[in-house]
Amino acid sequence: MKKKIMAIGSAILIVALAFLVVKMLPSRSTHKQTTQAIQAALVEVIYPQIGDASYQESSTGKITATERFEIFSQVDGQLLESAKLFKEGKTYLKGEVMLEVDVEEFKMTLLAQKSNFITLITSTLPDLKSDYPEAYQNWKNYILDVNIGNRLLTMPVAGDAQEKFYLSGKGIYANFYNIRSLEERFEKYTIRAPYNGIVISSKVEAGQAVRSGTQMGVFINPTQYDLEITMPLGATSEIQKGTTATLTSSEIQGKWTGEVIRIGGDIDELSQSVKMFIRTKGNNLKEGMFLTAHMQIAPFEDAMSLPRKMINDNDEVFIVEDGKLKLHKVEVLMRQGDMAIIKGLTGETPVLSTVIKNAYDGMPVTVSN
Repeated sequence: MKKKIMAIGSAILIVALAFLVVKMLPSRSTHKQTTQAIQAALVEVIYPQIGDASYQESSTGKITATERFEIFSQVDGQLLESAKLFKEGKTYLKGEVMLEVDVEEFKMTLLAQKSNFITLITSTLPDLKSDYPEAYQNWKNYILDVNIGNRLLTMPVAGDAQEKFYLSGKGIYANFYNIRSLEERFEKYTIRAPYNGIVISSKVEAGQAVRSGTQMGVFINPTQYDLEITMPLGATSEIQKGTTATLTSSEIQGKWTGEVIRIGGDIDELSQSVKMFIRTKGNNLKEGMFLTAHMQIAPFEDAMSLPRKMINDNDEVFIVEDGKLKLHKVEVLMRQGDMAIIKGLTGETPVLSTVIKNAYDGMPVTVSN
């Protein structure tokens, strides 16, 4: 009986001890969590520098040659051998022949018209001699000086209205201006380089028959380009004609300097942006390249720059005060890239620079720097 009582007592003692152990375990865990909760987080802070906070606007666009000559045929005919040289990459000096269209047939027509004009004036000389003796000698000298192989000389000026009416009635003025028109057309059979440049597109071959309006190629001056970009409407108050820009490329190394030469007169309704054109020049530039323009804008006074990640959606930042985090309202003047320009802090204010998940106002922290 005594042994039975001792066994029951031992069992009761073991159960009681187990109950106490189980009860103590949550207590330790809770104590540990409470200790961790009140432990201050180790953070870093920065002290913003107050002064003139500068920033820049950037935009990317494509460059085109300032002097760009799209060549179209203005006459009909067959291209001559000179077209064999008119290829992409071919350079020409100003005035050099680039393309020629066979002009022989038209030339004969022009010479015939000039010959008829001389005959017409010659037939009027007897009447001029009797009715307008002063004009007679002028027109006689004019005929003697005419060379049908060259452009017609300017006609003598009529002495009075009667002489002018007489010459007009004979068709002399009409014939003269008709020949002048043909001479202008004659010049269009030969296409010369309007400036020193390079061919960037060729669409014709020697021997090919062309018609008026046929595109023959593109010729540019490779020493100067215009960059077309778009800028936010708000930037137009700071960017004006004459503003300088630094240009860079994502494909090749180098920097180029440009200047705003034109600003669009309207805005894009969807993006609320304005077109701007920047003129530049330099080595390694090619038509069609994409360049990014960086334009320095007048700085904000008595402001500071901070990483954008430090500012929440309510324009607040965490500062450290008495070992705790505190939300502080600031005025955001500009957000650009990874940075923002603000006002509302002093230079002695420690601003949290460490990213803390679930940070809150009043959170205890320890500054490491």
